[in-house]
Amino acid sequence: MFKENYLIKGEIVCQTGLHIGGSNDNIDIGGSDNVVIRDAVSELPFIPGSSLKGKLRSLLELNDKTSAESVIANKGKASTDVNCVATQIFGVSADKGDGLKFPTRIIVRDSFPTEASLELWDKQEDIVRGTELKYENVLNRIDSSATPRNIERIPKGSTFNFEIVFSVYEEDNDNLSSVFEAMNLLEDNYLGGSGSRGFGKITFEDITVSKRDQTYYKEAKDEEILIENANLKEVRKALN
Repeated sequence: MFKENYLIKGEIVCQTGLHIGGSNDNIDIGGSDNVVIRDAVSELPFIPGSSLKGKLRSLLELNDKTSAESVIANKGKASTDVNCVATQIFGVSADKGDGLKFPTRIIVRDSFPTEASLELWDKQEDIVRGTELKYENVLNRIDSSATPRNIERIPKGSTFNFEIVFSVYEEDNDNLSSVFEAMNLLEDNYLGGSGSRGFGKITFEDITVSKRDQTYYKEAKDEEILIENANLKEVRKALN
């Protein structure tokens, strides 16, 4: 039976350039053949909830012994052992045997640029529609010949609003802290592509955590604000 929802909101700050790949059927002259994903309406870059959720899950699976063992048993596919924390939070696909036992407890919404990002992008001449071109060379190790290429990426300093909803049911373990553990792991890893080459370092900032129990939905009572405008370290300390 449903018990409560925790809403986790804040900003994702790009500490380095960020590349989450999209597709481009028509490559413009002088453009990039390695483009970022864009919102179909605004044509501005965004962070898909699926990309953020997938990275959080994979990092938590690597950091939890039971989850990692389940991934190995599944030959690299997502954990399905109902005793491991990653499965209890992120669920099991409907085509798996335990799909109905652990549906996902977490919703990760798409993250769209803040007003501050729009202003930042508008001020910089080398930023077009929210992205810059990062130029690189691929060197031949035999003859030292160079093959130039460019990658489209969201520039350093860009910020995006994020929202995560974590649902708790009466039979659940206390797994909220593991959500923030995964977020902490991501801050020391990378989001998107080319992470080993310096892309994708992000931080979670101005975090607000609120709780909405059954009275919020049934009786229109106010939500309980647990934490406001905190960084991830402050959130984890407050909830421990």
